[in-house]
Amino acid sequence: MEKLQSIDHLLAKLIDGHDLTSEETERLHSTISLYDTEGYHYAIFLAGLHTKGETADELFGYIESFRKLVTPLKIKVDTDRMIDLSGTGGGAFKTINVSTAASFVVAAAGYIVAKASNFGITSPTGSVDIFAAFGIYIAKLNKEKIEKTLEKIGICPFYVPYFSPKLANRGKISRKVFGERKVKIRTPSHLVFNVFSPLPLTHRIYGCYSEKYLDILANLFMKLKFQRSLIFHGRIGMPEISNVGETVFIEQNKNRIKKYILKPKDLGIKEVKIGDIKTGTKEENIRDFIRVLKGEGSRGKTDLIAINAGAAFYALEDVLTIKAGFKKAREILRSGKSYLVLKKLVNKLGDVKLLRNLEESLL
Repeated sequence: MEKLQSIDHLLAKLIDGHDLTSEETERLHSTISLYDTEGYHYAIFLAGLHTKGETADELFGYIESFRKLVTPLKIKVDTDRMIDLSGTGGGAFKTINVSTAASFVVAAAGYIVAKASNFGITSPTGSVDIFAAFGIYIAKLNKEKIEKTLEKIGICPFYVPYFSPKLANRGKISRKVFGERKVKIRTPSHLVFNVFSPLPLTHRIYGCYSEKYLDILANLFMKLKFQRSLIFHGRIGMPEISNVGETVFIEQNKNRIKKYILKPKDLGIKEVKIGDIKTGTKEENIRDFIRVLKGEGSRGKTDLIAINAGAAFYALEDVLTIKAGFKKAREILRSGKSYLVLKKLVNKLGDVKLLRNLEESLL
């Protein structure tokens, strides 16, 4: 209790509407993560920060806290070959799990995808649920297994509290608030939890559920010293690059930032309607996921996955334009190579029978 009382003045400052420094935010989040077992301080912290409005300095402090608490992963791969496609989630309507599916496309191209995975908060299927459908239970993956899988398969999901002892309590209270109590709201945690990686990433893409955070996130990514990143919001209400209407981009290249808006036709994609990319139940979402990776998905859903994977190729400096990245990603999907990566991952970590049963349900 004494440790928590030591941060009361910082919580009070936040609730009174004052910005915190990055150092204050780091101390506040670290103390809560380690010592708040009931979740009250955690809830006040998230509500206070979100209501006041997050700053880049505060989000930087939030991530610095993770840097101190997370057990790092170590693999023998050049940093410029690694990326994560995870974003904030929290779209206005539910689609196939875009970043998860696109991750298999990027892994099929020979890159290492350190896939931060989370539970569905505002959606019926988070990436954790997708992997569980194939018998890949993230809670059972320790640090060594994650590292070996990344090196051998090129992709592995993880949830950092599961292999980071100092974050075990933080994961517990998060699941208590958002899982057991089913509090389905967006918070600062959802905004930046997936920004941090236990691997030293220098390139990444990041979709956000709100356009108002794009500039803040771009400044944050510069503070984190990313070499190149692409942050975006689909104006239809998507934390992904959209093939329904405009997408707002901020491209961060070291200390330079460029903002622009692109329509589907600018990216070489046919514009579709919301109904063409919407998904329904958890079971429907998983079946759509398999169809797209096998090269058998609908045009709208396949293009949605391909353009987001293509953006990753662009951020990795593999192609000169996002449009060129889309063409590369679409060819990989048509070839079925992405699905072969999924099968390899299931063979190593999951349940082959579950995957086979899902395949048969598509016939």
